[in-house]
Amino acid sequence: MPEQLAYPGVYIEEISTAERTIAGVATSVTAFLGAAARGPVSKATRISSFADFERIFGGLSTDSEMSYGVRQFFLNGGRDAWIVRIVKSATLARLPLVNSKAATVLTVTALDAGTSGNDIQVGVDYATPTPDSRFNISFTRSSDGYAEHYLDASMNSADARYLPNLVNGISQLVSLIRDVSRSRLNALAAGSSRSGTLADVQTLLDATHTDFEVAVNGLPPVTVSLALPADIAGRTPTQRLTSLARTIKLKVRGQAAGNPALSGFSCTRSGQTLLMKSGVGGEFSSVRVLPGRQNNAASVLKLGTANGGIEIDAVAGIRPVPLPDLANPAAAFLVGGSETPCGPADVYPAFTGNRASRQGLYALDDTGLFNLLVMPGITDAGVLADAAAYCTERRAFLIVDAPLSASNVSSMVAVMAGQSLPKSDHAALYFPWTTIADPLNNGQPRLTPPSGSVAGLYARIDNSRGVWKAPAGTEAHLASVQSLALQLTDADNGRLNPLGVNCLRTFPVNGTVAWGARTLRGSDALASEYKYVPVRRMALYIEESLFRGTQWAVFEPNDEALWAQIRSNIDAFMYGLFRQGAFQGNTPREAYLVKCDRETTTQNDIDNGMVNILVGFAPLKPAEFVIIRMQQQAGQTQG
Repeated sequence: MPEQLAYPGVYIEEISTAERTIAGVATSVTAFLGAAARGPVSKATRISSFADFERIFGGLSTDSEMSYGVRQFFLNGGRDAWIVRIVKSATLARLPLVNSKAATVLTVTALDAGTSGNDIQVGVDYATPTPDSRFNISFTRSSDGYAEHYLDASMNSADARYLPNLVNGISQLVSLIRDVSRSRLNALAAGSSRSGTLADVQTLLDATHTDFEVAVNGLPPVTVSLALPADIAGRTPTQRLTSLARTIKLKVRGQAAGNPALSGFSCTRSGQTLLMKSGVGGEFSSVRVLPGRQNNAASVLKLGTANGGIEIDAVAGIRPVPLPDLANPAAAFLVGGSETPCGPADVYPAFTGNRASRQGLYALDDTGLFNLLVMPGITDAGVLADAAAYCTERRAFLIVDAPLSASNVSSMVAVMAGQSLPKSDHAALYFPWTTIADPLNNGQPRLTPPSGSVAGLYARIDNSRGVWKAPAGTEAHLASVQSLALQLTDADNGRLNPLGVNCLRTFPVNGTVAWGARTLRGSDALASEYKYVPVRRMALYIEESLFRGTQWAVFEPNDEALWAQIRSNIDAFMYGLFRQGAFQGNTPREAYLVKCDRETTTQNDIDNGMVNILVGFAPLKPAEFVIIRMQQQAGQTQG
């Protein structure tokens, strides 16, 4: 009821319903593991197009089966992928930048380990509004021309344009650190501001030109207001300039309020110029002259960079020198980046990695959701076993490439009889390899593992028909596949299909298609209830959707009201699938079951903090064998 009933009348109160909609999760977010031309190592990166892959991971590479697999994935209907770049070992390219005294002041480091970092060129120039204190820096990747420019940067860590703050966490190419010790920073000379060359100040200053402001070490500016002619007393122009310098010093010091940067402030005549210096040196030391708010005198005294003055911050001494050096342009490139690709003995440690540090396969621990796992061309038994187990844990599905060495049906039969493949219902194998036109070789044929194309096919069928539809049949065309490494006959298919091998076939009208939909527990001899790919994937879809959609129930009072809410929410979700044709059966009762009551949750369960939910469904299984029985009908005499 409303919190307080104070006056006679009508009160409105909104009452929430018990319905909490369960949303179905994505079904074809695909994780790829493998080598790439560049990119983060052992870090899952999400992409939504092959253009993203080209930008982040360098696109196609002759040494990367994964790069071709990702391209085939998107060509065949894939939309969403995670990429994990795998190498045996890699080092980061770096370049130390030096100041005018040849001392290192910045170290630039490529974000991505490997030789790709050696393609990054650094450019430095001083074309800024304050060219004696600040600088511009650029980073350009020579392989594709991608460039980043950071303008008007400072080496002062208190400055809004402090270079490491501009670059780190924002740049797609590099990170950097300032390589200057605290003792070096503290020893930097005081910042200064020098005017332009002045004529007789007596002719420059008048009642409309008396004021300007001075900001020292980044402190709030203080106002200098000149009293004429007293503050420029003297018989000669030199004496008058000296008098003005002394006046400026005293007026600034008079507003010090105990701050040493102001109490030690100096202003002297230097030739025909005014030279102001901060009272304190070190990293934050600077002097800035700003226009007066009224009766501005900064312009006529040529104070400030906008008026022809020269302002040099203390950190100007630790700016990097301009690059590239025309005498040695190669010195502007990062160096030292290297990588060692995985040899046969390196595949298992590189791909399985270390879970504690999120390496290899376990980089996917940082992803919220993936449904399919693809490692193009990887057939190492240990890697496949760990990958299948990981997919079971994450409610995902592994697409396995047949070994390239299985060049005929007999050798593939032998592989299935051995122990090199995981006997998992969370995995499916496809045979044989495919041939595509290689963009890196003038369209010449290239033999590639089929898993990338098949993952794209899964995504396409999921989007057009639903995850309950087998990704096989005449509509399961593999785009951009020219031919197969081995043309299979019906007899060949008949030997392999009962073993759980999903064959790729070429038919005259339909082209190259997937002609099998069994898991690696799909052998007839195993008689698994998850024999078929769509049955297993449908179960995973329901499990993940319910897992995410029932989190609200945790810590709710465990009684009939909660059970009724759970039943209602799950029933609504399952009924929605039923209406889409996802189950067998003509009625909801025949298609699915949702039970959560005293029978599933006993008092002992309640005492132990548990609520048990039973969900059953009647899966649609693919029609592998279409049997047509024909007979002759005896002729009949019409009477």
